[in-house]
Amino acid sequence: MDERHLKYLYTALAVVFGLPSLAMGGVVAAMFLVLGLQSFGRNSDPNLVLLAWGLAGVVGCLAWLWLSAGYLLQGRAGLQVRAVWWWLLLVGGLAALPVLWLAAWAGFQEGGSALEVLLLGPSMLVPAAMLVWIKRRA
Repeated sequence: MDERHLKYLYTALAVVFGLPSLAMGGVVAAMFLVLGLQSFGRNSDPNLVLLAWGLAGVVGCLAWLWLSAGYLLQGRAGLQVRAVWWWLLLVGGLAALPVLWLAAWAGFQEGGSALEVLLLGPSMLVPAAMLVWIKRRA
């Protein structure tokens, strides 16, 4: 497959899977980050799990946006960025794994609610995996 067809395929995957996940999962990640930061101001123990999970989700979303824009604007040369962006994408992918487990559990229990849970982050794993695949192919 040539570069032009790969870009079309990636754009379709990013629009169908990435953008809904960015909108919903990004908002939830930012909310977790804010709740984690607010827990430091109270007299109770700070909620480090929410803070770390929210931060991982936000940096994963930002890394996906940066790498996607680089690829769509510059092609494979746009994926030759500093390694920190790939590590941040990995952190965001790891933050999506508990949500993926929750979606599988909800799918077995209730059936219909699993799709909504998948839009909270795990669906972004599809275009992120394609970015990694394109980079490894180059």
